[in-house]
Amino acid sequence: MSILTKTTDSGLVEPLPVGSPQKSAWQRYRWILWVVVLGAALAFPYVVDRPRFWIPNIGIKSLWLGTIAMSLVFLNRYVGLLSLAQMTLAGIAAYGVGYMVVTLDQSVFLAVPAGILVGTVAGFLVALIAARTKAIYFLMITLAIGQVVYSFASQSLEVTNARRGLAPIPRPDLGVVDFTQLHIFYYGALAAAVLCYLLCRYVAATSFGLALQGIRDSPERMSALGYNVNRYRIAAMTFTAFIASIGGVIMVFDRAQVDPDVVSLSSTLDILVVAVIGGVGSLGGVFVGGIVLTLLDNFAQNVTERYMTLTGLVFIVVLLFAPTGLAGVGKQVVRALSTRRRAPQAPTAPDVPTPPGITDPSNERKQQ
Repeated sequence: MSILTKTTDSGLVEPLPVGSPQKSAWQRYRWILWVVVLGAALAFPYVVDRPRFWIPNIGIKSLWLGTIAMSLVFLNRYVGLLSLAQMTLAGIAAYGVGYMVVTLDQSVFLAVPAGILVGTVAGFLVALIAARTKAIYFLMITLAIGQVVYSFASQSLEVTNARRGLAPIPRPDLGVVDFTQLHIFYYGALAAAVLCYLLCRYVAATSFGLALQGIRDSPERMSALGYNVNRYRIAAMTFTAFIASIGGVIMVFDRAQVDPDVVSLSSTLDILVVAVIGGVGSLGGVFVGGIVLTLLDNFAQNVTERYMTLTGLVFIVVLLFAPTGLAGVGKQVVRALSTRRRAPQAPTAPDVPTPPGITDPSNERKQQ
């Protein structure tokens, strides 16, 4: 068994304590990348040439796409379940806000909590149905539930106003904070996305999150240890529904309306594409995927008329050359450089002198 060591300032080699392996360069300096990314996000409204185009179509849309996709990534990374119902849950939260504002004429102070509550409760109900399944069966059940919600939203006049949807849903002016101003709403969406990210990281580091990872790796063993696997899965799905609902609230104020398109199959696949391009194992990488998808949606048609084909090609290229998503490219580069640096050179055979009295055959051939 190999023992990890470290070199002290005096040049002595000491063993590292068990359970605290030496950090890689990527782990030591990753915080610098996060500072740069956050700084770029804060400066975004002031560096773009057309703020009224870039802020809503790229900035805000990337944030709510990433927040919803983050719920999918959390469920996949820490529970081992791939859900296609996350966009549906976000859409239910959006419909909750729209119903309170448009139909019941309630204030935003009641509409936002009601929308998040409706989306979270819907996630709990979906979990009761799907938590006992896994792999392809779980994926298909969540997809089927999404299509049921889409059918209901397209036909219910009393609740969803059918295909016409619920509108207008204006951004609120809270007095101290005026979300009707585009850059203020952008910073509000950015703050919500960052808080959701920090909450996911915190939950993953708690005993609850560690138990989820154990269930992901071996549900049978965790069940034998006394853990109720189904309850933990239901709790995890309810938590991710809460995260998706926050993304749905940002989405409904960004679009100023809600209609059946938000829970359609196309919107569901958009969330999956965002998660895969950004990195289905990275909570922060989903925002990179959101930026890529929004850029393709807005500019691919300027390059080619087959812009959907271009989007599919980008998706395939990412899968082939960056299986862990764009967020994992940095780790791939660091790992490749480290492997190349540590690769031992092939030893060369030492020159063995020819004993006296024995003629070297190679010398004889040279003389001939």
